[in-house]
Amino acid sequence: MIDDLLRTAVRDLADESGTPHDLAAAALARGHRIRRNRRAATAAAALAVVLAATVPFVIRRTPADEPRPLPAATVTTAPAREFDERETFTGPGGAHLLAVIDRATVRVLDAKNGGYRQLPTAVANAEPSPDGRYAAVHRYDDTNVRILDLTTGDYWRPPVPVPSFAMWSEDGRLLLTHDDGYSILEPGTRRRSTVTVDPQQMRCIDFCRFTWSALDTRVVLPQASARGEEDARVGGLAVFEPDSGELLRNVPIKGDPVGQSSWSPDGRRVLVHPGVSRDQVSIVEVETRREVAHFTASWSRYLADGTVLAQLGRVLTRYDANGVVLEKVAVPAGLLGRGLTFGS
Repeated sequence: MIDDLLRTAVRDLADESGTPHDLAAAALARGHRIRRNRRAATAAAALAVVLAATVPFVIRRTPADEPRPLPAATVTTAPAREFDERETFTGPGGAHLLAVIDRATVRVLDAKNGGYRQLPTAVANAEPSPDGRYAAVHRYDDTNVRILDLTTGDYWRPPVPVPSFAMWSEDGRLLLTHDDGYSILEPGTRRRSTVTVDPQQMRCIDFCRFTWSALDTRVVLPQASARGEEDARVGGLAVFEPDSGELLRNVPIKGDPVGQSSWSPDGRRVLVHPGVSRDQVSIVEVETRREVAHFTASWSRYLADGTVLAQLGRVLTRYDANGVVLEKVAVPAGLLGRGLTFGS
């Protein structure tokens, strides 16, 4: 019975008749902290914490589920090529660099002309849509999100609840997590919808982060199996119908999807954080829940060809579907110490 459930979940999440998109987007990591206990009004002050904060949970393993150790590293790190902001920079696997952010400036890829353009100094953070047409921006003087049309310079400030997390779909829809549920924005038509989720279905650990599922067909939220401070852990992923917010099922994957492009293009595997450390990443097989591989990275994402791109310190690494290192490239000196957002 559980096998049938998992197979149904795989088909529903992956929508295997679909095809992967050519360009993936980056996730917006700014916002406000979600209240841990919805009954305590004093916890609202915690929303000022950025969403890069740690989400504590673990994956339970049986001996049969223990991941295979990765082969000994034999791939040497290729030297970095120079970063020129007048040209489009590509990383391992041909992944395009979409945004470069430091304390003083925010630069985004100019998809039409190539190179990178600097946004106004009032912009604290920005994440471009997959096609490079729009960017979700956070300004120093505004707690809400704005959508910037990178071709016209026009801003759209949608009337939605203050978000704590934002994530683009491959077809250009923006999913916003807020205190009571989520909103979906379509910048091209300026269509917006807001869904209120039953509090009993928002059993989050410290933070709630709604993300897109494989091929962006569903909305996913990690569920806590325990609510205590010390023993809280992720017990599975709740899967919602995007437009109505209807809870469709729970998938027993005990880990938090890493964010943008967490799912493989075919929907059969997912990148999750398996423990309290946000720099620990596991590749998990959806149907069997088997941990295929494990590595350390400050961020990671699937590329359109099914490989995984990740960064750790001064090195960009590309892994195959089984977590084997394919190539390693040094980060250019001009990009060191900056926040980097890659597409496919």
